[in-house]
Amino acid sequence: MSRGHLVMEHAIDQIREGHSYRRDLGDLEELTESVRRFGLLSPIVITTGNVLISGNRRLAVMRTLGHRTVPVWIVPGVSDKLSMVLAIQDENTLHKMLAPLEQAELYAELKELYAEENARKQEATQFGATTPSESASNGGPAPGDSGGGDGGVDSTPPQPKGEGQKTRVQAARAVTGRDSHGMLDQVVELKQIAASEAEHPEVRQAAAEALLELNADGKVNGRFLRVKLLQAVHTLRRWATHPDEPDPVRAAAASELALVETQEHPKDALKEATRAIGRLTQLRADAAAAAGPAGWKDADPLLRQKHAIRKLVDLLRREHGWWDRYDPADFGKYADEEQWELVETFITEAAGFLDHARAAREDREKASDADV
Repeated sequence: MSRGHLVMEHAIDQIREGHSYRRDLGDLEELTESVRRFGLLSPIVITTGNVLISGNRRLAVMRTLGHRTVPVWIVPGVSDKLSMVLAIQDENTLHKMLAPLEQAELYAELKELYAEENARKQEATQFGATTPSESASNGGPAPGDSGGGDGGVDSTPPQPKGEGQKTRVQAARAVTGRDSHGMLDQVVELKQIAASEAEHPEVRQAAAEALLELNADGKVNGRFLRVKLLQAVHTLRRWATHPDEPDPVRAAAASELALVETQEHPKDALKEATRAIGRLTQLRADAAAAAGPAGWKDADPLLRQKHAIRKLVDLLRREHGWWDRYDPADFGKYADEEQWELVETFITEAAGFLDHARAAREDREKASDADV
């Protein structure tokens, strides 16, 4: 590096690793053998505060070999978080070394840091670059005083148009050496979907599998499209079947879902699904506004019972036909006691439920015949 100084023996236990974007150090066997035979040929790089910038693999090997000291290159002037992240990126050329998930994590943090840095520059330009201490020494208001003027420390400058795009491009170039913010944003969103408790389990599972696969081969866009399409389809399906949705919304959602499912290419299907969700969002809002608060005179006396029945039927509809999708012979051979008891109880209790329901249905028919 162009600045700093070399210390041949620096205590290893004083070095703080802090946050690392590299999760997997990889196979250290070859590096360990090289250090054992020839010593550490390249010193690790740290800040003046003993925070590691570069060399976590080399440091791990030195610890494994039992060394208590290590040669280090100490770099001054790396203090704020953005400088630290950029120093790590510059030293390790992460765009060549990090896996896609690691790139996405670094990108997300850099994007936030660039946004903060750009906001500070914008604020300095718009409100004046004089610091509070300089203002006080020049006869201006002391820190904490409003002092009139142009907004003071509590004012937040508006973000210029296109600034978000600028920070994404900056962060992407820092990580990969090119404007790859579209791909990195997709990886970040897949991570959010996989971690969200609000998502349908099938969508979360698909996002998690996509992350594992793309981390191996780096192919993002196709997997992102499939996960987003699955997410949109589940939203439409929920609106089409949920008992709390108004009938017009349920009918429209079912119609839109059928249209989406006719699209052959995932990109076309996702585009149609996105439009459908926009239309249905407005329809749901209109339906809610039209319904308004219902008074007790307007309430259906059988509303609670009808609601419960619709919920039950929707539940069974989602799982209808499961007996054709699973092999009973396999279940009989391989199910453990808990699994067997769960299924047996489900079927036995369901049969009892149906017997009681059938008896109630027959009583209703008899009463109806008697009235005639």
